[in-house]
Amino acid sequence: MEFFNQTGKMAIGSRLRMLTDKITEDASHIYQSYGTDLKPKWFPVFFILSSGETKTITSIAKEIGHSHPSVSNIIREMAACKLVQEKKDKADGRRNVVGLTAKGKRLAEEMKEQYADVTAAIENINKQTRHDLWSAIEEWEFLLSQKSLYQRVLDEKKARESKYVEIVEYTPNIRKLSEV
Repeated sequence: MEFFNQTGKMAIGSRLRMLTDKITEDASHIYQSYGTDLKPKWFPVFFILSSGETKTITSIAKEIGHSHPSVSNIIREMAACKLVQEKKDKADGRRNVVGLTAKGKRLAEEMKEQYADVTAAIENINKQTRHDLWSAIEEWEFLLSQKSLYQRVLDEKKARESKYVEIVEYTPNIRKLSEV
């Protein structure tokens, strides 16, 4: 794409967003073709709950790296489709736990072949590429967890600006009180 040739690596966020949008659009088509009543944004929450264990919204958010409000919204949408239900935690009545409904469990079981097909398709794409995107993303996530892109840009700015700093010898300008 000409735009990315012009901007170079500076547009990495835009390029990744476009790739994410394309994959999300394809995920919607995949769900439709399998007759799966699931939205792509629900997948991380659905997958975590498909183990059969109930979990708190906080624990789900932590596990999938989403915010609590984001998971709450997804749970609310999935509950409206009768895929999940919230209940009071038996051990601690102050907390709510979320689990798949019978409909959600059936869907999880039905999706096993879909998971296998998607995994195989992604592995085939990986075989056709020179670079393993999954590993590269992992590396980027690790490096950015050590130091953010923001901090790295500030370091580059500081290094660039330090080239223009000139250190001059200090010469005191002593004036006699009578001259002032």
